[in-house]
Amino acid sequence: MSKGFSRHEMDIPVDGIPLPYSEAFRNKLAPFIFFHEKPGGDGPGPRCFTRGDFLQMSFRAAGVIARMGLKPGDRFLNGFGRNSPVDLAFRLGAAITGVTPVTLNWQADNQERVAFKANLSSSRLMLIDHLIPEALISAVRGHNPAIMTYDTGKIENEPIPEVLPEIEEPGELKEKIIIFTSGTTGDPKGVVLSWGNFETNASALRQMFHKIRKDPMSLFLVNPFHHTNSTALSDWFLREPGAVIHMFPRYTTPYWSILAEVAEKAEGLVIAPCVSRHFDFLEELGSRGELPINGEKLRKGLSKVSFLMGSSPVGPATVERVIRWTGHPPLVRFGSTETCLQVLGTPAGMDEVNVMKAFRAGWERDPSPGFFIGRPHPPYTETMVVKSITHGEKGFMEPCGPGEEGYIVARGGNIMKGYLNNPEATSEVLHDGWYLGFGDIGFRLVNPEDGEDDLYWLGRDSSLVIKGGANYSSDQISAELAAFLRERYCLEEGSFDIAVVGLRIESEHDDSCCVMMDVSRISNTLREEIAATFITEAAKVVTKGSRPDHLLFGDIPRNFKGGVSIRELKRKWTEGMKSGK
Repeated sequence: MSKGFSRHEMDIPVDGIPLPYSEAFRNKLAPFIFFHEKPGGDGPGPRCFTRGDFLQMSFRAAGVIARMGLKPGDRFLNGFGRNSPVDLAFRLGAAITGVTPVTLNWQADNQERVAFKANLSSSRLMLIDHLIPEALISAVRGHNPAIMTYDTGKIENEPIPEVLPEIEEPGELKEKIIIFTSGTTGDPKGVVLSWGNFETNASALRQMFHKIRKDPMSLFLVNPFHHTNSTALSDWFLREPGAVIHMFPRYTTPYWSILAEVAEKAEGLVIAPCVSRHFDFLEELGSRGELPINGEKLRKGLSKVSFLMGSSPVGPATVERVIRWTGHPPLVRFGSTETCLQVLGTPAGMDEVNVMKAFRAGWERDPSPGFFIGRPHPPYTETMVVKSITHGEKGFMEPCGPGEEGYIVARGGNIMKGYLNNPEATSEVLHDGWYLGFGDIGFRLVNPEDGEDDLYWLGRDSSLVIKGGANYSSDQISAELAAFLRERYCLEEGSFDIAVVGLRIESEHDDSCCVMMDVSRISNTLREEIAATFITEAAKVVTKGSRPDHLLFGDIPRNFKGGVSIRELKRKWTEGMKSGK
C-alpha cells in the first residue's frame, strides 16, 4: 500500500507519490517546468515551476479528484485546448489517487467524437480549460447528464488536501492512461496503457541516450499532450531527478529561437522530439527571411540539440536539411500509441559516420529504397520482420531473411494491455505477446560494422494517406470523392469504381493522394471530361485530407472479400507512373 499522507507530516509529502516518481522529487527547489506560454516578443518570459511547485499543484489536482468523488479505477476526460503544466499535474494527481486520465484531441475532436470517448471510457469527470468550446462540453453532457466538469483554471486556488486515502502502489499491469488513436479508419480506439508499459518505455529511452547523457537533461515539449509522444516523454522526465521540461502550448515560430538560446547555454543533454515537418517549417522561415533570430546564432544553438525524429520516414533530403541547420544527423525513433511510443531507435553509441552509413544503406537499396528506423532496445523491446501477420495464412509470423520485405512486428513490456472495450480488435493485433498492428512494411539489413540487424521502413500496407503528419483513411477519402463524382458528373451509383492510395511522389514524408478510377462503363466523352477537370474541381469542394493529387484510370484490384488490395494498388500505380499513363 502507498502511505496515505497528512500535510502536518511534511509540507510537500514526497512519500505520497507512487514510487516511480518519488525519488525525482526529493529536491523540491530544483526547476522542473519552464512554461513558454507566450513565446516571442516582449512577453514576460517563461513561468518556472520548481519540483516543489509542481508537486503542490499535483496534490491540489489529487484533492479535486477526491473531492469530486472519484475512486481508484474511475476515469476522467482531459479536456485541455493546449499543452499545459496543469494537464501534467492532473496526470500525476491521477497517479496519486489511482484514477485514469483519458485523452481528448484538442486539434481534431468534434462533438460526436468527444461524446463517443466519454461514453466508451465511462468517464465520471471532464476537465476543461478556457479553450474548450462550450459545444463540446454540451455534447458530453447531452449523452451523460451526470458527468461532472471542473475548470482547471481554478487549480491554483485549491487547497492542498490535509489527507488523502491510502492506495495500492501501482502494479505492472495496472491501467495508467487511455490514449485514443486518431480514428482515421472509423471510430477511434482507446489504447489502454499500463504502468509497466511506461516503465519499459523509460528504460528504453534511458538506454538510447545513455552514451550521450549529461545532466541536467532538458526536454523541449512542443508536440501535443494528447498524443503518446509528449505523454511518454514527459512521464520519463517525471522519473529523472534534475531533469527539466521546456513546455510550449503548441508549435509557433519562436520555438526555434528559444530552443537555440537555451541549448547554447545548457550544460547537459538537450532533447527535442520532432517530425520532419518541423524542419520543413524552419526551411520555409529561412527561405522567406523570417527566422526569429540570426541564422548563425540559430545554427550554433541547434548544434547542441539531440533531435529525436519520428512519425514519418527520414529520407535524404530531410537528413541533409537537419545537418545543414544543426551540423549532425537526427536521432530516429519508431513506435506507436499501442507500443507506448518507443520500439526502435538510433543505437546508443553509434557514431555519426556509421549512422550515415546506415541511412545510405537503405536509400541506395535497389529497386525500392528504405528508411532507417534503428534497432530495438534489448531486453526491453524486440522486433521482427515477418512474412505474414494474418492468422492461418502461409508464412504467418515466419521471420524474413536479410533484405526480404515483410511486416514489422514488436514485442516487449511496452505493448498495450489492449483496446478499451474492444476484445475483437485487440485479438487481431496481439499474438503471443507480439503486436502485429503497425501496418508497416520493412526489412532488415545486417550492419557490416558490427553484425547487428538494422531495421528499415519501406511503406504501409494499410489504407491510410499521411499528409502534414496526420493520417487520413483511404476508404473515407474514396467515399467523399465518389460522392463528388456522382454530383459533379451526374454519375449513377455503380457506374464507376474508385480507390485511393497514398504514395510518396513529391515529398519524402508526405503522401500524395493517388486516385485510381474504373470508368470503363461510361462514355469516352465523359471520361475525357473527368480526366481534364477532376483534380482541380474536387480540390475546390472536398475536405483538406481528401484533395486528390493524381488520377489514373484502370481496374481496381480487390481481394476475395471485396476489399481493395493496397499492395496490388500500389504496384499498379507505380507501373502506371513509369509508363506515363
